[in-house]
Amino acid sequence: MSTLKNRVAQRATGQRQTGKDIEVKAKVRTARQLFQQMRPQFQMALPKHLAVDRFLRMALTCVQKNPKLLDCTQESLLAALLEAARLGLEPGTRQAAIVPYGKQATFIVQWPGLVELMYRSNQVAAVVAEFIHEGDEWDYRLGDGGTFWHRPNLLGERGEPLLCYAYAEIKGGGRSRIVTLTRREAEEIRDRFSRAYALAEQHRREDPAGFQRNPDGSYFTSAWHSDFNPMWRKSAVRRLADWVPQSPELVELLQRENEAGESEPAEIDFDLGEDAIVSETEEPGDAPEVPADTGGQDPPAEDDGGWPPVTKPGEG
Repeated sequence: MSTLKNRVAQRATGQRQTGKDIEVKAKVRTARQLFQQMRPQFQMALPKHLAVDRFLRMALTCVQKNPKLLDCTQESLLAALLEAARLGLEPGTRQAAIVPYGKQATFIVQWPGLVELMYRSNQVAAVVAEFIHEGDEWDYRLGDGGTFWHRPNLLGERGEPLLCYAYAEIKGGGRSRIVTLTRREAEEIRDRFSRAYALAEQHRREDPAGFQRNPDGSYFTSAWHSDFNPMWRKSAVRRLADWVPQSPELVELLQRENEAGESEPAEIDFDLGEDAIVSETEEPGDAPEVPADTGGQDPPAEDDGGWPPVTKPGEG
């Protein structure tokens, strides 16, 4: 018999909770406890403009939106979140993402996050990052002061993007160097530097049947597959970051990032303590077990990624 709480939840949603649903919810509760335990460390790392309560809410929302982060090790997830805290960027937003690479959670800055770090130098007035399309008018010349202008064809067919450009307007007048990036150059950056793209391509080669069943599954895709143009723009902004006044946070980030905007985990010291965090266990119910055939979905993890064990239906 299921508990009254479970029956009420099932009636409200019109669905029966699976064993996997219950396991994920238990891990989310464990994550909430873990984040609260790390609250003092987050508070010390965060800049004054970002309150710790808001950051913890964003962190929890981040793992709820991407449950695969709950399969990563606690250490890598906390390291990624602490890196976000040190830079003062909100995880799981347009500023920054926490991405699972197998068992490792990795912090990745999005292009709006890069722009935010540029503004913190207090010398950048504005950052422009736009695409030039086939139907647009534009001109770029070097020498004798140079010239650059771009007139988008807003009332007609713009066609495919040809070029991404980015520049910064400096306070007090002046403009940074104009950075340009063609689609071919963006593809070269993707192929040479992106671990996420390479891993997804490897999975496609190794499991063509699974890819055919589930071509949009996260096991077979990366941001370069699903959002090429935003990644193209991010690569242009990443190159611009070398030509603008830099805040201390931006300097720290650029020292670790490659051209694709992916970085190795920061060296962060933290101690989880000796007290193990025990997750709340669900009372045994009548929810069915998760089928063994994933139908091309991501393969199950080989272990629990360091998270406390979860009691599944029928085991309690």
